[in-house]
Amino acid sequence: MGKVIPFSQIDLYLNSIHPKAQGCLVDTNFLFAAMYKGVHLFSEDAEFLFEKLALYNIPVYTTITTRSELLDLERRIIITEALMGMLAPHSKWRISNEVAKKLKAHKTWIDQEANAGRLPLLTDYRIKQTKELFIPVRASGKNGWLEICDEVLGNLNERMAFIEKGLGLNYLRLRGEDSDARFLNEPLSWSKMHSLLGKTCLSSSDAMLLNVLNHSIFPFIVSGDYDIAYGVLAEPSEKTAIIPDQLYKNKVKNLNFGKSS
Repeated sequence: MGKVIPFSQIDLYLNSIHPKAQGCLVDTNFLFAAMYKGVHLFSEDAEFLFEKLALYNIPVYTTITTRSELLDLERRIIITEALMGMLAPHSKWRISNEVAKKLKAHKTWIDQEANAGRLPLLTDYRIKQTKELFIPVRASGKNGWLEICDEVLGNLNERMAFIEKGLGLNYLRLRGEDSDARFLNEPLSWSKMHSLLGKTCLSSSDAMLLNVLNHSIFPFIVSGDYDIAYGVLAEPSEKTAIIPDQLYKNKVKNLNFGKSS
């Protein structure tokens, strides 16, 4: 059975690994927490872990799937900030009364999410609702949706490159002639990913990440996600998930995966 340890035990764990880990995997939840202090519940925990990984010279790896998820989160952050900023008294953006009404409703919902300890970001459904109310291009003095997107999302490539460099991310290439096969003990397969997905009802992206962990030389994954921790515990492997202390104490510590009587 895999194991899960809290961030506070990272020194003890890393010193127990022989030979030294050649790298580790990280998930989207952990990366997002590291990127945005004060927004994510585990921001301080993530900063602490990144400092420890740097201290022990352990490279951080993730998959292209995680990269896609990170990009999608960044998109939602940017557009949420832009839309909420339009409600400011001196905003440069000119919007219709109908749009303003919808944005105020979104603001109420975002505040409720923040108060409940959840990410205060608009969902795709709410973003699409708003997009439908905007005219595509500028008309009658009102800003169009394409104009807004061009200004706030037009530099995503540079923004993501800056974020990835700051986090020291390495992306595993798992297909093609230049793949990072040296990090895998055996080839990946869709059937194994399907099995992981079905075993604990993981999302497809989490199942793909756990599949990579199971078949890689990396001994552990750093995560801020209960599902990842649960999935690692459910596996008959020696892999480890390292998670924030609060998540470990409140939701994982007392999980029992022993044989039923």
